[in-house]
Amino acid sequence: MLRLLKIEWNKIYNYKTARIFIILYFVLLAAMGYLVTIIKPSIDNLSVNLAQLGAYIFPYVWQNITYFADFGSIFLGIIIITNITNEYTYRTIKQNLIDGLTKKEFLLSKLLVSLIFAALSTLIVFFACLILGLYYTKNPVSVFTGVEFVLGYFLKLSVFFSFCTLLAIWLRRSGFAFLLVILWRLCELIIFGIEKINSSSSTSFFLSNLLPANAAAKLLPFPSINPQNFLMGGTVFMPGNFPREYCIAVIIWIAVFITLSYLLLKKRDL
Repeated sequence: MLRLLKIEWNKIYNYKTARIFIILYFVLLAAMGYLVTIIKPSIDNLSVNLAQLGAYIFPYVWQNITYFADFGSIFLGIIIITNITNEYTYRTIKQNLIDGLTKKEFLLSKLLVSLIFAALSTLIVFFACLILGLYYTKNPVSVFTGVEFVLGYFLKLSVFFSFCTLLAIWLRRSGFAFLLVILWRLCELIIFGIEKINSSSSTSFFLSNLLPANAAAKLLPFPSINPQNFLMGGTVFMPGNFPREYCIAVIIWIAVFITLSYLLLKKRDL
């Protein structure tokens, strides 16, 4: 395993663009705890202070920060896709196989990098939430209530990275892979919209919710708000319920994407 990580590290480190993107991503993610406190969106020329609205107190901070932190995952997705497609562009994958690396080990090395990216991102977000919560919560009691959204953040990164890995191995061109990531998400949203319009019941569950991108999005729903609570002296945010049922769907999709990636590598003539 260490040998595979060393091989991948040398590839990423010697690729200047990827190295710069990774450094910028993790620096910005680490600085997120400070950046979110100075961001004050304007609504009808009225500046909104998220800290005063209770965005960073327990237990709301866990859902709020993980939801917004997820938008940065696209940068790591680009790195993962580029790292794999470069193997085909510069024929380093063939050279690795000639040098004794098996196709299984090649895939494992890419998955290990994705796992490390997801784990580091999750760890940084966890501490950012914890520090913000302890700073802004006057009398913290249930500090870890809602911490399961951090698990949702990790799973959402993992399924996204495994999907990027599959597309990169299948298409072997970074531009096509990037485009298909966007088109796939749009298609899932369209399917969900059609299913919702044609539904005659008031149910909130649809089969399209089990599609990979939709299921992953359900893990980090948009924070619920209630302005009336704020007017009465409380916080504008409401406790969110972590959808545990979608964890199973996302884990299954991760296994499917990894299996398909391996089958492609195994059967394809490189």
